Amino acid sequence: MDIQQLVQRLSGSFEPAQAEKLALAIYEMVQSLYERQLLVHIDALSQQLRDFERRMIERFEALESQTQRNTEAIAQLAEQTQRNTEAIAQLAEQTQRNTEAIAALSEQTQRNTEAIAQLVKEARRSTERLDRLEKQVGGLSITVGFTLENEAYKALPALLERDYGLKVIGRLKRDYAVDMEGNEYEVNILGEAQRDGEVLTIVGESKVQLSKQDIDRFIRRKLKPLQRIYDRIFPVLVTHMITSRGVDEYAREKGIALYFSYDF
Repeated sequence: MDIQQLVQRLSGSFEPAQAEKLALAIYEMVQSLYERQLLVHIDALSQQLRDFERRMIERFEALESQTQRNTEAIAQLAEQTQRNTEAIAQLAEQTQRNTEAIAALSEQTQRNTEAIAQLVKEARRSTERLDRLEKQVGGLSITVGFTLENEAYKALPALLERDYGLKVIGRLKRDYAVDMEGNEYEVNILGEAQRDGEVLTIVGESKVQLSKQDIDRFIRRKLKPLQRIYDRIFPVLVTHMITSRGVDEYAREKGIALYFSYDF
C-alpha cells in the first residue's frame, strides 16, 4: 500500500497533519503485520523445507541401503550363476562320459549277445552229441545186460544147487508175472526150483553195476509186488561189479543171493 494514497484518503476526514500521522501509523501497523505474517510464512516454509530435506535424506539412506542389499544380492547371484555354470559344465562332461560308457556297454553287450548265441549253438551241438552218446551207451548197456542175463541163465542152476541146494525145474528165462488185478511185472530172471520137496520161485535181476539203491529198488519194485503172486520167492541178483564196498554184504543182509559175472 502506498502511504501517499493513504494520506489522501484520510485528508477528507482529518486535518492534513493528523491525516499524515494517522496514515503513517496505519502504514507502520500494516507493515509490521505483513512482516509478522511473512515471517510466519517463511518459518512454515522453512519447516516444510526441513521436513522435505529430512524425508529426502531418509529416502536417500533407504535407497542407499536397498542399493547396497541389491549390490550384495547381485554379487551372490553372480557367484551362484558362476557355480551353476561350473556345475552345468561338469554335468555336460559327466553326460558325455556316460554317453561314451553307454556306447561301450552297448558294444560289449552286442559282443556278449553274439558270444552267447555262439555258446548256445555249441551247447546245442554238444547236447546232440551227448544224446547220441547216451543212446550208444544205453544200447551198449542193454547189450551188456542181456549178455549178463544170458550167461546167468546157463550158470545159475549149477551155482544155486551148489550154494543153496536148489534144483532148478526146467530152465530160467526172461518173462512177465501177472497179479490178480492184471498188473504185469517184467522179471529178468524167472523160474522154479525145488529144495527138500518144497517148490520156490526164483526171481532175479541183472545189473551191470550194482549199488545199494539198486538193491532197495529191486525189493520195492519186484519182490514186494511179486509176493502177492508167488508164495515162496528166492531172490537173486547178478552183476559185473558193485559201485562201492559193502554192497554185496548189504544184499546178503536183505536175504538176496548175489553172483558176479566172474562166478559164471
